[in-house]
Amino acid sequence: MPGNAASGLPGDGELLFRLSRGDEPAYRLLHDRHQGAVFRVALVLMRTTWDAEEVAATAFFELWRKRAKVRVVDDSVLPWLLATTSFAAKNSMRSRRRYHRLLSRIPRDSDVPDHADEVAHAMDTLKISHQIREALLELNHKDAGVVVLCIVHELPTAEAAVVLGIPEGTVKSRLSRVKARLRGSLQRYAPTAEEANA
Repeated sequence: MPGNAASGLPGDGELLFRLSRGDEPAYRLLHDRHQGAVFRVALVLMRTTWDAEEVAATAFFELWRKRAKVRVVDDSVLPWLLATTSFAAKNSMRSRRRYHRLLSRIPRDSDVPDHADEVAHAMDTLKISHQIREALLELNHKDAGVVVLCIVHELPTAEAAVVLGIPEGTVKSRLSRVKARLRGSLQRYAPTAEEANA
């Protein structure tokens, strides 16, 4: 959560400014502030806890690498991190699909921790359903990013557009298209009349 005057902690915008100047302590503060939220989204999007940890690490690496280009929304870098997490997850799933198919043929010990328990906890924390998780796993990275920002984190389309670096109309049309596609299984997310005409 971004800092404020009452807490005495600097906000994300100030930390990002420091980070753009190479300030490593600012990076650590941003990481500690948002690591939990980023990991929960990565956990929902990935098939194993290990992969989720790698995706979350990738998102924070991108925060460091692209520090001069990160978009802050309402003094928070979290929306940008979540969009980056979604993108990294889709890339990882694409590149690892064949590898995981091979691994699934290898017998595993019965005492391996159950990834499903961790995912269920993350989904409860994020307040999303199994249907939304399955939908996210099927969507391309652009549409998944819009769903993560607008449906899971309930970010207004204007703010999601800032994070994604695209026009608000594009966010609305992607959101409408995704909702229409999922209308059968996700009735509560059916497009509104306004979105249907976007």
